[in-house]
Amino acid sequence: MFGISLDSAHKVPTGFARRLLVAAAVLVLPTVAVAQSSGTPATSFFVLNNPGDPNFNQLLGINNARVIVGYFGDGTVVANNGYVLVPKNHYSVENFTNLPHGDFASQTQAIGINNRTFPDIVGFYTDHATGFTHGFLDSNGTQSPVDDPAGSPPNVTMPVQNLLGINDLGQAAGFWTDNDGHEHGFVVDLDFQTPGNSTFIEIPPSLISGAVATQASNITDTGKVCGFWTDGNGNNHGFFGIPGPLLFTFDVVINGVTATSTSPFGCNNRGQVVGSFTDVNGDVHGFIFRHGQSVQFDAPGSSQTPAFGVTGTLINGINERGDFVGFFSDGTKVNGFVNFAPIVHNKR
Repeated sequence: MFGISLDSAHKVPTGFARRLLVAAAVLVLPTVAVAQSSGTPATSFFVLNNPGDPNFNQLLGINNARVIVGYFGDGTVVANNGYVLVPKNHYSVENFTNLPHGDFASQTQAIGINNRTFPDIVGFYTDHATGFTHGFLDSNGTQSPVDDPAGSPPNVTMPVQNLLGINDLGQAAGFWTDNDGHEHGFVVDLDFQTPGNSTFIEIPPSLISGAVATQASNITDTGKVCGFWTDGNGNNHGFFGIPGPLLFTFDVVINGVTATSTSPFGCNNRGQVVGSFTDVNGDVHGFIFRHGQSVQFDAPGSSQTPAFGVTGTLINGINERGDFVGFFSDGTKVNGFVNFAPIVHNKR
């Protein structure tokens, strides 16, 4: 078995995806149906499923140009296949291909996207040769693996690493998993010329009292990180802020009732944090959190009946406009969705 060297790996352009992203900058979206959601104003709601697997889709990140990243395939019946989407049906492949001859990515998820002229994309892939899972960066049509040395051999025998979000300054957030199966969050200052020289800043479980695991889900342009920590009972609790003493934790509270588990997956420069929470009945809902206040969001048609292991609604990404993306169970399949915020016209 062998690993992938960041410095010696062959870099593969993804030109078609890049052309698609440039076109998105001038995209004008059509008027769409309006849907009402729990506690939120009327907005434009789309269910968007890649025909590669209409039974399982997750939309995970959205930038200000409304370009979306996600994947189809549950990973068992159909492999994870990453994609870039310009709504409502302009898909391009975003699978990792920068691997030594004879190897291939058995799974890929495209998870985070930023707002650069040529947006950078991050996610993860699993290489077939070793079964290791690596974070990746796709920048200017060049794909590169990005792994935290703390979560790589010989420190970890079977690495699982993810990059989950990226800001406009070239900082990304993610996690690696230790030999006991516990996640360790981190942020990374990416070296775009030589990704192997990127600088990692750990957000270990020891940073938060009572935590056995941490996950960093995204990072804003001001360096604020959102994510969650897991307690000894397996319940998650949100965090947001500058890693260290300025990092504060929170739990979703709806109608005076505190969630059993809170899992932030995305955040923006306006201080909005999105994710999912589990209520006292064990039901899963999406949430939007800002300035200490939480709003519940349930996708129209969502169900608490599991489909492919997914229950209820999960929000995974939000842009500066307030548009957000995620996925939900309808009791039979898992659907990707985008919820466009109302356009606000400034009065003179």
